[in-house]
Amino acid sequence: MLKIMSVISMRFPMLLMLAVLAMSAGSYVSAADEPEDAVEVELTSADGSDADAADHEDGHDDHVGDGHAEGDHQHDGDDGHGDEAEGGLLSFDFGSAMFNVLIFLFVFSVLSAFVWPNVLGGLRAREDKIRSDLQAAEQANSDAAKLLKEYQVKLDDAAQQVQSMLAEARNDAQATGQRIVDEAKQEASRQQERAVAEIQTAKKVALSEIAGQTSDLAIKLAGSVVGRELNEQEHSELIRQSLDRLPSNN
Repeated sequence: MLKIMSVISMRFPMLLMLAVLAMSAGSYVSAADEPEDAVEVELTSADGSDADAADHEDGHDDHVGDGHAEGDHQHDGDDGHGDEAEGGLLSFDFGSAMFNVLIFLFVFSVLSAFVWPNVLGGLRAREDKIRSDLQAAEQANSDAAKLLKEYQVKLDDAAQQVQSMLAEARNDAQATGQRIVDEAKQEASRQQERAVAEIQTAKKVALSEIAGQTSDLAIKLAGSVVGRELNEQEHSELIRQSLDRLPSNN
């Protein structure tokens, strides 16, 4: 609205100029009427001069007196003409003023009816378009800021997911490596236990075989030495004594 008022204030000097031109036209019409009055005054003066010339032919004395009278009359005529001219320049012509006012009102009405609505409508449409463009630009800027913020959030989430995946992969790798080591240790321990068990079993088997062979040998030796057969109790005692004499590998 301030823009519209500024435009109207810019157009107002043009209206004043048109009014001044209209008033000047009225003054020109008044000035055009004044020469006719001046011509009538000059014609009256010319008629007076012809009458004085006729009186001059009647006598020199009368001519001198009439000459002075004519000079006074002409001087009075000139003074009257000057007063009339001065009065015409300074006089107020009510008809011309009303004509100028009517012209001004007519021009003002024409401008108000046909020119100003179009100018104001164009300015208002331009103002609305500028306001709409500004609002659209602000909306686009706001949308761009929102999209940028969303993309930044997505990038941060993606970076966080990547870090989480890397950490999980490292943890999985460490867990897998530790599990493999633990399984290897367990397998080695089981193999060691199996080996020890097999060794113990083989040892027991060997000791059993040795014990059997020693028992048979002891019985034979004892029978040959004693010269008689041993009973079961004596046989067991000899076996125990033989086993006690063997070196222990434990």
